[in-house]
Amino acid sequence: MVSVSPFGRTPDGTDVTCFTLDNGHITVRVMNFGATVLGIDAPDLSGERADVVLGYDTLDGYTALNPSCFGATIAPSANRIGGAALTIDGVEWKLLANEGENNLHTDLEHALHKRLWDAEVDEEHNTVRMTATLAHGELGLPGERTFTAEFSLTPAGAFRICYRCTSDRRTFVNMTNHTYFNLAGHDAGSVADQIVTINASRIVELGEDCVSTGTLLDVAGTPFDFRSSKALGADIDADNDQIRIGHGYDHCFCIDGFWPCGHLRQALHAVDPVSGRALDIAITAPGAHLYTGNYVGDEHAKGDATYRERGGFAFEPEYYPNTPNIPSFPQCFCGPEHPWTSTIEYRFSTL
Repeated sequence: MVSVSPFGRTPDGTDVTCFTLDNGHITVRVMNFGATVLGIDAPDLSGERADVVLGYDTLDGYTALNPSCFGATIAPSANRIGGAALTIDGVEWKLLANEGENNLHTDLEHALHKRLWDAEVDEEHNTVRMTATLAHGELGLPGERTFTAEFSLTPAGAFRICYRCTSDRRTFVNMTNHTYFNLAGHDAGSVADQIVTINASRIVELGEDCVSTGTLLDVAGTPFDFRSSKALGADIDADNDQIRIGHGYDHCFCIDGFWPCGHLRQALHAVDPVSGRALDIAITAPGAHLYTGNYVGDEHAKGDATYRERGGFAFEPEYYPNTPNIPSFPQCFCGPEHPWTSTIEYRFSTL
């Protein structure tokens, strides 16, 4: 079931819509500003539902603020690009240098998470389909591009996001979703005690500027080894250069079993031991960026909550950061005969 309700107006007076998807087990709210996940209500062991997604109650939080990109669809380029530049077919394309000399998330003020998307409801499939377009050269990249974000609650009970981009010429695309989770409830405080398993044997090494160096590091014997379940906070302040650079976890994990054909595979299992809520995330992308909210600090958030450092974790499926500048990484260019796609599937359960 999909219901529709207003969610305010943009500064230029355009109406924004909230779409609520419900399957009797979980309720998901998304809006067409930024193709953003506003909230997910999931039950605990006693059946009590709570919103487990960080965010805001009103549109103003997302249009004027939202430095943490709560719930947002990040596109066309997620994460960091070294030197804010990349080369496509021998031509250099310059992105906005918005983090020193580097680029982060394309443009934090004008990229697709800060724009209104067209939306249509497919009631039969419990789906909302959103589209946005960019002109050739817009946001620093080539191609007349059409981006699609499809939000669905499947008959099997999963919340699925399907991203797609088509372009009339070869271009670079690396979309992701930037939802933050706290399985105890969005306003429950630190996620340090939540238990996580990540199916990754390696991570992408960061340089001092937080840009990928091109080296993949084995997680064995390091704070990044989540192949066996452990609390997010167990090693988050360990004496480790990568932990120091990220001020905690702010790293892309190379999820095992990637095939270019894009099959879904298990990436993360997380549990809140108090409420008993559990979350499984499956992805098609090569990696997923674990960010433990190391710089989150938001007042007057949803329910007038105050979010502090490490009050939620994001798990952002993606191609490895700085991919176009590192030929050894799996590449994510797309063109007229090769659309770009990525699927993320979230499953909520209890212990």
